Amino acid sequence: MRLIGWVPMLILILCSGCSSITIEDAETVRLDYWSGEVTEEIREEYIDENNGLDYFVDAVNAAEEVTGQRVITTRPLLSLEFVMEDKENRNYHLWVTDRGEGFIQSLQPHKSLTYRLGPDSVKELKDFFETKESVEVLKGEIEFEQ
Repeated sequence: MRLIGWVPMLILILCSGCSSITIEDAETVRLDYWSGEVTEEIREEYIDENNGLDYFVDAVNAAEEVTGQRVITTRPLLSLEFVMEDKENRNYHLWVTDRGEGFIQSLQPHKSLTYRLGPDSVKELKDFFETKESVEVLKGEIEFEQ
């Protein structure tokens, strides 16, 4: 009889532990491109609904959590921060390769969760980066922490 009283509490705890990375109401996304071998060489760009915000929102919303979470050790292509309307901003690292792979790792508010991007999202992002001067997707495979 006492167990029945705890069921709603357990459901609430389990649901609050689930992480959703759905992006809604993003005003802009700030892209911090990584280049060279040190993080001080970062180039910043702001994207809004007029110049590609949907590519990044759609990619994150369609991403699937990787089972057996592992940290990616390959240097990211860029860091991105979604500037949200009246909510906490969301931060990620992004990897897109010339082999058609794509991943994101959440930094804030969900720390170090890894998600795989869908093939359509990877293609759209590769096409987006091709329009940018001096931005190339990553070469080779993504390496994970052992």
